[in-house]
Amino acid sequence: MPDVAETIVAPGAAAAAAAAHDATALMPAWQPPPPAAPPAPPDAPVIGGPTRPVRTGGAGPQAELTIESGPDAGHTHRASDSALRLGRSPDNDLILRDPATSGHHARVERRGEQFWIVDLGSTNGTLVNGEPIQEKELNHGDRITVGQNAVHFSVLGG
Repeated sequence: MPDVAETIVAPGAAAAAAAAHDATALMPAWQPPPPAAPPAPPDAPVIGGPTRPVRTGGAGPQAELTIESGPDAGHTHRASDSALRLGRSPDNDLILRDPATSGHHARVERRGEQFWIVDLGSTNGTLVNGEPIQEKELNHGDRITVGQNAVHFSVLGG
């Protein structure tokens, strides 16, 4: 039987243990995508597919972001005159289901005839061709890394 003095916890030890536990953030594991929706009836209009336009309609060049590897591999998204926001949160234009991606991770925007990527203060950063960036002009063929996703950037023309 242990002595009563051996079972007493030092004052403040429980609070320190609780603070240390709270300081550790757990990153959720990547979950596979939900099952595909049932096919549309044959007479339904065709909208979307693996390539879905996002806020298109402006004059000038368009860009295409193709996710080459990572949890969202195979998806393609377009950007034109409107900014395209990337991240885990459902209010983004391009939603990435990846625990290493911040809720609002980065934004691709057109400035004149050029496209730029801006990191939105993400936890793990945004890379262009392997280099960490805060803001960078994108060129045709650039490789963007957002969390675990490798994204190929292409300019489609004007």
